Amino acid sequence: MADKPVTYYNRPIDSSIGTTINVDFSKDLVLDHESEAPLTALLHKLKDEKTETVSFKYAIGRMAPRSSTLSSGVAAAAVDTSTNVPVANPEYFVEGDVIEAPEDYNDATHDNQLQVQSISGSNLVCKAYDTTLGVAQIDSGATVRRISSAMIEGSDGRNSSQTVPTVYTQHCQSFEDYFDVTFIQDANRQYTHPERVRLREEARKKHIIDHEYAGWFSKAVVDMDQTKPRYQMGGIWSQITSNVFSYGAALSSDELFQYMILVHKPAYSAGSKRLVFASAEFLAEVNKLALSGVRITPMDTKWGVQIFQVVFAGFQWDMVITPALSEHKPGGAVVVHPRYMKKRTLIPTRYEMNVQVPKSRYYTDGFYSVDSIEFKLEETSAKITP
Repeated sequence: MADKPVTYYNRPIDSSIGTTINVDFSKDLVLDHESEAPLTALLHKLKDEKTETVSFKYAIGRMAPRSSTLSSGVAAAAVDTSTNVPVANPEYFVEGDVIEAPEDYNDATHDNQLQVQSISGSNLVCKAYDTTLGVAQIDSGATVRRISSAMIEGSDGRNSSQTVPTVYTQHCQSFEDYFDVTFIQDANRQYTHPERVRLREEARKKHIIDHEYAGWFSKAVVDMDQTKPRYQMGGIWSQITSNVFSYGAALSSDELFQYMILVHKPAYSAGSKRLVFASAEFLAEVNKLALSGVRITPMDTKWGVQIFQVVFAGFQWDMVITPALSEHKPGGAVVVHPRYMKKRTLIPTRYEMNVQVPKSRYYTDGFYSVDSIEFKLEETSAKITP
């Protein structure tokens, strides 16, 4: 039996779908360019979460603070006498708490550890923890810290104490990088790759670097002044507000160690390790400190770049050189925890071909993405500038 003859169609739909289907380039976008765009490379290695709206919200839950400052001083009280302790944040405390003030005025009949009996306005109504003692003097501005609860036997329970998550809004940003090649340019034989291939790689690299710079430095906005809305994401640099450090003409080891201690202060939330995106100038300052006893260890990582590990007092900072910071914030660095970062995608990266006007004698190809960064618990991060 003869073979079935080949059948030709005026419009080969099957062939077209098989050869020109739009591939998701998101995971391969930074391939071979990880060192030029380490933030973008890291985000592509982390969990990517889909968003269904161009502006999306996310909630961050935090543990309630365990301390507050006195808004005015407290005089020493007699034995087994209640006294008002006025604090700036009475909402941090509940009756039944055991709190502690500085020990400056403890003596044989007064103590700084107190039991909260009730709360009246901004006052914690307190007695000394031991009823054979009185409340010691506490100076205005002193810090009062909650230790724990200690309830009476057979207690019916106490008032609830709970937090409300903070809700943030972030925007997905549209990235477009296209190029044009005339039919004649495309047909020309060249010493290098064909022009359309060469420009595709050029557009890919530009698309990567645009993502990198936006992820660091873009400021969140929804622009409604044009015929259609335009969205910018909030970059990491603008989101870090709690830990903003600066150093002088040269970074000292004392400054670096102090930064590390302050960044790790909310230890309940992030542990003892951080990733540091560093400009070349900042990394040079850190390398100078190796001469004064700071231990620096170069290491390779699975996501394509070399890091330098700094260890102090049980804290570990892994530093990676970041060209965008070297160019835009020389001497700067950003400390983050990858656990609290993720990429949010509305439209995955596409490579679009032949999007020129019909019958035009050129090709228009390019990359298109709509995505953003979700960045949580900024207080576990820091930015450092000279």
